[in-house]
Amino acid sequence: MPTENHIFDFHARGLVDLDLLLRFIMPLDLGAKGSCHIGGNISTNAGGLRFIRYGSLHGNVLGLEVVLADGTILDMLTTLRKDNTGYDLKHLFIGSEGSLGVVTKISVLTPAKLSSTNVAFLSCNDYTSCQKLLLAARRSLGEILSAFEFMDHHCIDLVLA
Repeated sequence: MPTENHIFDFHARGLVDLDLLLRFIMPLDLGAKGSCHIGGNISTNAGGLRFIRYGSLHGNVLGLEVVLADGTILDMLTTLRKDNTGYDLKHLFIGSEGSLGVVTKISVLTPAKLSSTNVAFLSCNDYTSCQKLLLAARRSLGEILSAFEFMDHHCIDLVLA
């Protein structure tokens, strides 16, 4: 069974649609995944909950098609992980907020869906303890650590209210 894949032309799809459509997952997972679209995620260089495990979009986006303000279409679609044939212009558009052009198609690495997910909810006395816990989790869990969230007591009070 393949451990990764890539997809093309999902500019109008939401993250939920992509996860349901594929046997693979998008490398980012956002709280707004029910309403956001992958083209906008690329334009804002969204990080999301899977950032620790899969890294930024700069490392996962293989290629783009972008339409410039004058209507010029830049076809930078590829499935190659490494391409040294010239400037890698896609990195200019990732995080440019649409100021340089509109992303219309993408090629992005999509890792295989995980066979299981484990969640732990832990309590720390202070932020320093939380940082130490993150370092210990990274040492112990390595690449299987997907997310690490922190909520201070003010946030927890709001959740419980």
